[in-house]
Amino acid sequence: MPASSPLWVFAHQALSRHFHEDPARFVATLDGNAAPRYIEQLWRWALSRAGRDTPQHPSFKYVIDRPRPGLAVVWMEFSDVTQSGEPWRIAFFVRDPDPGKANGYTRMFLLEHDEYASQRGGQPCALACESGSDGTHHHLGAILAPHDENGFYEVIVAVLKQGAR
Repeated sequence: MPASSPLWVFAHQALSRHFHEDPARFVATLDGNAAPRYIEQLWRWALSRAGRDTPQHPSFKYVIDRPRPGLAVVWMEFSDVTQSGEPWRIAFFVRDPDPGKANGYTRMFLLEHDEYASQRGGQPCALACESGSDGTHHHLGAILAPHDENGFYEVIVAVLKQGAR
């Protein structure tokens, strides 16, 4: 099996671990002045774990959306995706519980490159997945175009409507 790419390690080990360990702090850090340094540290760690020293910086952008009080969504979009499992997109959801301590959740969704589906279809394809806080990784059964933002969003909404995992 080939070594994991730095981007795969960054998404599946660095970002995932930090998000699942403390979702509120993860969002707050990305939203603050420490974000560039935080991302740089996670990327350097991913490079080291992958046994690489390039590229110097991850090729991605992100925004933090707060559609209503108590809900934060971090949307990440990656470029230079080439290997299976590398993310085209990641969405991190942090919903605070209601006053009665119900309905709160944290969820991490990925739209990952799938080179096998891409080879069959002749163009890049991506699988919608969810990273669980227990280290599990669930394929959600949707194959989309890598830049199908609306399709990815629709898959996420459908999963969230089903409730907690």
